[in-house]
Amino acid sequence: MSRSISAFFVLLLTFGWFWFSWKWYTCWLMNACETGVTTEVVDVPEEPAQELKRYPIDFQWSNPTAFTNSGFETYKQQILEGLKDDNRLEIVGLYFDGEETVDTFENIGLARAEKMKSLFSPPIPEERILIRARIVEAPENAKNTYFQAANFNWMEGERKSVEELEDRIIIRFAINSTQMTYDPAVDTYLQKLSKRIQKTGEKVSLTGHTDSVGTPEENLRLGENRAMAVKEILIGKGVNPSQVSVASKGESQPVATNSTPEGKQDNRRVEVVLQKEE
Repeated sequence: MSRSISAFFVLLLTFGWFWFSWKWYTCWLMNACETGVTTEVVDVPEEPAQELKRYPIDFQWSNPTAFTNSGFETYKQQILEGLKDDNRLEIVGLYFDGEETVDTFENIGLARAEKMKSLFSPPIPEERILIRARIVEAPENAKNTYFQAANFNWMEGERKSVEELEDRIIIRFAINSTQMTYDPAVDTYLQKLSKRIQKTGEKVSLTGHTDSVGTPEENLRLGENRAMAVKEILIGKGVNPSQVSVASKGESQPVATNSTPEGKQDNRRVEVVLQKEE
């Protein structure tokens, strides 16, 4: 009888060992324990990728290529409607702080303008297209999307000594000059500006720029002296000195190529930006 009992216990232990091994494998190792709770596996659909907005002409970060898309031909024809016998098309390539410079160009804005020039010549004669650049504030998420970076303007006659843009005013200087030679257009503008800021309390930032003649250090000082010359004129017209700030970018932000006399003249400038009083 003792043998029967021993055999029974051996059988029981063997069964227990098999049961424990099976439970360990299915429950703890395979994570398939029965808990009495039914778990439903639901497939969550992936969100569709958001389609990037495109424009008739658009660009990507640190890339000068002009991408043409739906609506470009209509947009191009609208620009070409301004063509006359004696005017010129100014193409302004916009760029942002932090973008990489392209070889052979002073900045990527000029490279973008050159790319766009090929889209309009022909039919516009190449000599009647001017390329320019302008640094502006980057749009939101610019590094990961497409954006607009082009302005087109028809110009008649010689370039003005005072040019009013959407976000700034440009005052141009003669070569190597820090003095404002008398110019009726400049005097009229500064008179109007002085009256406005005395009335509104707005503050004005003046930033001097130069061409590439001379060393960067010399041009930094030259740009500051140009901005100071404009500030002194405004003070002489009754503006509080505390309303006018002065800075210089020297030769670091050209709006045109420095390889031509006309381009150098465009780069010798003071940019005026109005700031509302908070």
